[in-house]
Amino acid sequence: MKNHMNQIIPQGSVSVLLEEVSALVDLEQAALRRHALIEEMSALDGLGKSCLACSGMCCTNEHNSMQVDPIQALELLAWLEGQGRINEALFESLDKNIAEYRLDREFFLGRGRELRQHFTCPFYLGKSKGCSVSRGAKPYGCLGFNPLEENVSTPGKCASNINALEKRDEKFSTSEAKANEIIKDKLGIYWEKKNLPFALKDMLRALGRKLSR
Repeated sequence: MKNHMNQIIPQGSVSVLLEEVSALVDLEQAALRRHALIEEMSALDGLGKSCLACSGMCCTNEHNSMQVDPIQALELLAWLEGQGRINEALFESLDKNIAEYRLDREFFLGRGRELRQHFTCPFYLGKSKGCSVSRGAKPYGCLGFNPLEENVSTPGKCASNINALEKRDEKFSTSEAKANEIIKDKLGIYWEKKNLPFALKDMLRALGRKLSR
């Protein structure tokens, strides 16, 4: 088993970086930029259109191909840091996930378009247990993907709320684009978007390298 203890960054390092980036571009807090999506999810819950009856198929390799940009990855890592979860177990979980689904491989479709790879999310808790990440730190795409009817338990009855996602993106696109460029420059990462496990692991690696200089 790999030992990643020497890669685990000092407590608070992720949050400090997020605060620096947010101040430079006047970026609203993560939960506030997700607020409209969370409100929509809560409204659907109130109508009985919730995930409670489902096994969480959207989180498994049957249907999940979630990608994130640098700011989403950084915000999730900051939340994990606040929970004391940037540790050996996280590195092992990400490594296992990346190896199992070959998420460190790049498959291009032409014109620079990268194939979206399917994987079971490392934060998926298993059947009917949901996700271990707070709504305030989840990727936008996770928040915007919800049931279309009550008591959904089979595939094909959930969908992304494209309108809500586009409205959110339009409202914050300028500040988030600037934040992404700053993060890429500060950490020396090359990607615009990557699958969630790879993005988290690569960002941790890059931050650890930066701090060790």
